[in-house]
Amino acid sequence: MTLSSLSGLFFVVAAAALAPMIALGLRKRVPSVIFEILLGILIGPAVLALANPTGFVANLGSMGLALLMFLAGLEVDLREMRGSTLKRAGASWGLSVLLAGVVAGVLALTGQGEAALFVGIALSTTALGTLLPILRESGVFQTPLGKHVMAVGTLGEFGPIVLIALLLGERNAWAVALFLLGFAALVIGGLWLARNRRLGWLRHTIYEGLHATSQLPVRVTMLTIVFFVLVADDLGIDTLLGSFAAGLIVRAAIAADHAPADVGIYQGKIEAVGFGVLVPVFFVVSGMQIDIRSMIEHPSSFAVIPVIVVLMVLVRGIPTHFIYRGALPTAQRRSLVLFSATGLPLVVVVTQLGVQQGALQPQIAAAMVAGGLLSVVLLPLLGLRELRQELPAAASSSSPR
Repeated sequence: MTLSSLSGLFFVVAAAALAPMIALGLRKRVPSVIFEILLGILIGPAVLALANPTGFVANLGSMGLALLMFLAGLEVDLREMRGSTLKRAGASWGLSVLLAGVVAGVLALTGQGEAALFVGIALSTTALGTLLPILRESGVFQTPLGKHVMAVGTLGEFGPIVLIALLLGERNAWAVALFLLGFAALVIGGLWLARNRRLGWLRHTIYEGLHATSQLPVRVTMLTIVFFVLVADDLGIDTLLGSFAAGLIVRAAIAADHAPADVGIYQGKIEAVGFGVLVPVFFVVSGMQIDIRSMIEHPSSFAVIPVIVVLMVLVRGIPTHFIYRGALPTAQRRSLVLFSATGLPLVVVVTQLGVQQGALQPQIAAAMVAGGLLSVVLLPLLGLRELRQELPAAASSSSPR
């Protein structure tokens, strides 16, 4: 690693450490995730140029994203997501896809046919991974509303991944569909093995290393994440799906026959690696990747940013508002609308594909990512503000990250 790479890594880690200090100074009125992204913009090539999102720094950010999605999967209780919770979340995302299709159709009619599909898919996303640390810090995650946010976020994160694989990939759609089915079968098999009573001895053997210097459960966790990420990548599926699936399987394994105290210790250790080290690096790197220079060279592209945010609220928010009418109190429903309209990681993925395939101009892609960033910065704050009026204990209390 060169000296410049080391100095860049220093500034990335410094930004990750400084962000929660700023949040603490503000008494956590603003989640530290937001400062991580903003500091990333500041130290990135577009402003101070103290670090570049390339090489080792980029790989570290990718590892942070993988661990973030694993932690999101680890929080999902498949038993709680059955029934009306899953049906409402599915209906909400399905209607969002229809509205996104309308937006894409309008773009096609105005001569933006190549960009239409990319914009439509970007608008149908929800940044589950980005929401997770915000919900945990605010205390909302532990409330009944948190269950609905996780359901809406799960469908809004992984439904678009399927669309990306089917519609934007270079492989034949039928082949991709078969690969998705094969991956789903692998995950179902993994869930079955994780709960299998005959393998209880193996789970206990791994857990015996929880209090040893080997930290075997943490090592096995990293192995599981890398395995499913590798399989997803080889199948041409977004690796986010692989890391999330690893979280589901590990949750099934630790819930099978382990004492709550041991589960809490395990989660504390894996969250220390994730939220304490790698996940903040991902958010800092995300800020560094915002291509502000191309937008400055094309000032008209700045007008795209508020348009993207408004469209996100309309496409994801309107269906959520109507689907959850009567299911949640008014303030909670408004908050869910705002949470569901946040989008960043998959917006980055979609816009990168759009630029690579020549469907999106670089400045438009950068403006879309900036719009996703603004949604992550602004909408959760407004959502928490709604909750403070109805659930002051949940929205104002905080848990250490």
